[in-house]
Amino acid sequence: MSATERVVQSILYELGCVMIGWSVMQFVPHEGQPLALMVIFSLLAMVWNFVFNWIFDKLVPGDRLARGPVIRTVHAVLFEGLFMLATVPIIMYMMHMSFWMAFVTDITMTLVILGYTYVYNWVYDRARLLFVEA
Repeated sequence: MSATERVVQSILYELGCVMIGWSVMQFVPHEGQPLALMVIFSLLAMVWNFVFNWIFDKLVPGDRLARGPVIRTVHAVLFEGLFMLATVPIIMYMMHMSFWMAFVTDITMTLVILGYTYVYNWVYDRARLLFVEA
């Protein structure tokens, strides 16, 4: 996958994440601006998505379409779990939340995004056959 395609993949993914994260934040008591938080998370995640997927592809070479449920689950859990290490303190600061509330909020968003990540990458790989490799 080229660098340009990785940028497109990241932007499409992050647009979905911003919308999903903002929606989740509507159900959480907060004092900050959830849309601003989601845009910041999106920018951080785009960089992380590029770096993480580059490393993951080097460690798990081969046909991306041949990746089964186990590999895709490992991919999604690692991506979101490592990203969460950075996001809890940001939620605490920007949303004026305690550590516990920020942690629960982040876990909730992470679980929702985890399902989205799994489905997004599966669909993207198949759509790639039609638009990129054709």
